Amino acid sequence: MATTQRNVFKKVIAPVALALSLALAVAGCGASSNNNANQPSETGAKTTTGTAVKDLKIASASAVSTLSVNQEAGSANYQLAALYQEGLTGVDATGKVVPALAEKWSSTDNKTWVFDIRQGVKLHDGSSLTTDDIVDSINTARDSKLSPGLSVYWPDYVDKVEKTGEWQITITLKTPQTEFPTQVSNVAGLFVTSKKFREEAGSDYGSASKLIVGTGPYQVTEFDPSSHVTLKKFKDYWGENDGPDTVRVDFITEDSTRLLAFQEGKVDASFNVPVTSVSQWSKDGAKVTAYSDRSYYGLTFDQGVKPFDDIHVRKAFSYALDKAGVVKGILKGYGEVATGIDSPEQLAGWTDNDKDKAAEKVKNLGALDYDIDKAKEELKQSSQASGFKTTLTYPTGYPAVGKASLALAESLKPLGVTVDVKEIPLEQWLSEVGNGKQGVAWMIYNPTTPQPNEVTSWLLAAGGAGANPANWTDADVAAQTDKIGTLTDTDEKLQIVLDTTKTALEQDIYSPVYWGKAAVATKKGLGLKNIDTFWLGTNWAADFVEQ
Repeated sequence: MATTQRNVFKKVIAPVALALSLALAVAGCGASSNNNANQPSETGAKTTTGTAVKDLKIASASAVSTLSVNQEAGSANYQLAALYQEGLTGVDATGKVVPALAEKWSSTDNKTWVFDIRQGVKLHDGSSLTTDDIVDSINTARDSKLSPGLSVYWPDYVDKVEKTGEWQITITLKTPQTEFPTQVSNVAGLFVTSKKFREEAGSDYGSASKLIVGTGPYQVTEFDPSSHVTLKKFKDYWGENDGPDTVRVDFITEDSTRLLAFQEGKVDASFNVPVTSVSQWSKDGAKVTAYSDRSYYGLTFDQGVKPFDDIHVRKAFSYALDKAGVVKGILKGYGEVATGIDSPEQLAGWTDNDKDKAAEKVKNLGALDYDIDKAKEELKQSSQASGFKTTLTYPTGYPAVGKASLALAESLKPLGVTVDVKEIPLEQWLSEVGNGKQGVAWMIYNPTTPQPNEVTSWLLAAGGAGANPANWTDADVAAQTDKIGTLTDTDEKLQIVLDTTKTALEQDIYSPVYWGKAAVATKKGLGLKNIDTFWLGTNWAADFVEQ
């Protein structure tokens, strides 16, 4: 259970900042807006041309307490580290795995992975990167005490990590894993640093006093956890970097203060634009650009908790939630009604990056649409025909989820079902996920890697208590989910995900609600190149250009 909860913390804490941009809606389900400026724009400031920005100042709604993702693995940490640290592999804006500190890699059996290390790479302290530095970084990442944030990405199937040549590392797995190269990227489990620097910095590694050393396109020059981080272009970077000379990220957690800083020109751009104030962020030529962040929001039912052992009760809840109303009225269109668990953007890795093809595949998996009459019929057939009382919690920082919870409670009230909606601290909510005491609960999951089945690899690990957040047992689904990592045929992998997801929805173990979107504001004359679903795992600063 400890491993599961640590995994939940890693996955759920990641979308907090992005979720805030989705969550601050004031209208109830079904409400509509006549203000077109408040509607999401997939185009916004997107451009294919532009010149480099000299100095970029950007605001973030999330502060970080350390520069080390090993210690703190929130979305803001990952976004910052994408500029200054790298893994053996990386991803592009579409999620394609690309070479980074490894020039190439190979495996004949998907168990023994050989990585040929890039030579001539400089670290920010002026030293040359060695294979020993990378091995040390991997071993550090695997250590749960040294890396509480990253160790979850190094599961039990990793057997050993060895230097097998001056410029070669071999990682041996206990079982075949076809997607393993993703796990050694800086959107997953590896952030390479100097062994000497790490050892000398000790517990101050990533702190304001010691900062951090990496190999990325930018070098950290200043860090104050209470206010900002400043970076400069690393002149000895091994790759190309046509981005700004300097980047400053200001931590401005209060929405109105961040908006004021943007309107007064103190920052050029901002992450985490609240959906209810898009029009305010779009004044004087400024633009707001939306993109899919691949996040999943849905209800989870635990069959081990009465009366949710009754499928009719579970279906009554699923039918009673107006998912389209949540997306339109609460999220103001900054989301998409979920017809499955893994989003089309996530699954596109198995459809040749064709999101439309992936969307077509998940369109008819059996997710239940809002129908209050069917909800009534299901409840009548249940063991709780006269109604009952239950509790539904949501974490602080997710008011949109709170509003959706209240909408569900209102919908069920005439049926005799009382849902006590409670907001609880995020830490408490995380500790209670999958604890076997909640009949109905929210699952909020933001994938950090391009592994197409990242979400369902956990939710459909149907091995019983502790294996998944619903504590669901289905031997066939569990076996099929385990099998995916050993397969090479992407069509076969996708079909297994579709079939097992359909089984879960037929049993109403999970009730998908929506897939999320995030929004970025840019000042007049500032464009965005290459913005896509995995954008913030790349050198995103280089995508801001003058138009």
